[in-house]
Amino acid sequence: MADFHINQPVLGTGPTTLSQGSAANGATQKAGIIFASASRVQAAYTSLPFFNPNAKGVRLYVANDAAGGSTATAKIQVQDPNSGVWIDLAVATSAAVGSSTGTITTVYPGLTGIADSAGVTINQHLGPVWRVVLTIGVATGVSSVGADYLL
Repeated sequence: MADFHINQPVLGTGPTTLSQGSAANGATQKAGIIFASASRVQAAYTSLPFFNPNAKGVRLYVANDAAGGSTATAKIQVQDPNSGVWIDLAVATSAAVGSSTGTITTVYPGLTGIADSAGVTINQHLGPVWRVVLTIGVATGVSSVGADYLL
């Protein structure tokens, strides 16, 4: 059982399918992995929803190998509890990763002394239901997205 008093990897949401661009059909998603490292064609891939019971924020890790000039961009969406509509969390979109160095995007309320920086640090609460949209641009490349909850 997870200890919800410490930062920890985002818990998997269960089986994934190829349509989500995460893993082989029927494979179980592992904690901390939203999109496993895999070759993806130019398209947008949407994760399953994540249910956040206790964390204030999240840190996303986005990596891409830049094969053929490919880029990878990840954005966080939150769900309106009334309508069920998915809404982009303001400025919570990573930089387009076109190299193997990757990027980190942090969403956390009360980032004292740190101004919002689009795609890097976002001074907001994550909310109870969220997901990630990974967009591969330009060409096919190997990309991945991981995440840790921040308490």
